[in-house]
Amino acid sequence: MDIPEKVKNLFNDQDVISFGTADVNNAPNVVAVFWKKITDDKTILLIDNYMDQTKKNIEQNSKVCLSFWDRKTGEGYKIKGDAYYHISGQVFTQGKNFIQEQRPEKNPKGVVEVKVKDIFLITPGSDAGAKI
Repeated sequence: MDIPEKVKNLFNDQDVISFGTADVNNAPNVVAVFWKKITDDKTILLIDNYMDQTKKNIEQNSKVCLSFWDRKTGEGYKIKGDAYYHISGQVFTQGKNFIQEQRPEKNPKGVVEVKVKDIFLITPGSDAGAKI
């Protein structure tokens, strides 16, 4: 699924997003992510500086969920997709370059690549939960 412009804009406007994973036993885990970037219409990169359980979960279960919203307007979205954890290669380099453009001293442990599968509206109202 392509990420619509309005979703990209809201994503980019948020300082922090929620990133949810689950292990093979479906035990949930959620973390706040600051270093994030949409790289194309179907892909989001998340920079791992401190993830532990999140990395383990991705290695066991690639299904993930991102959530973000505007506190002032209430507009929000949930993105579901498949995650891949990179510690080398092109995706890792792309993520490392992204963070080092802003913080040259940062050396990420890894980069999470999320391939977007579905997007849902989480804005309060009668359309909350609707797939877009």
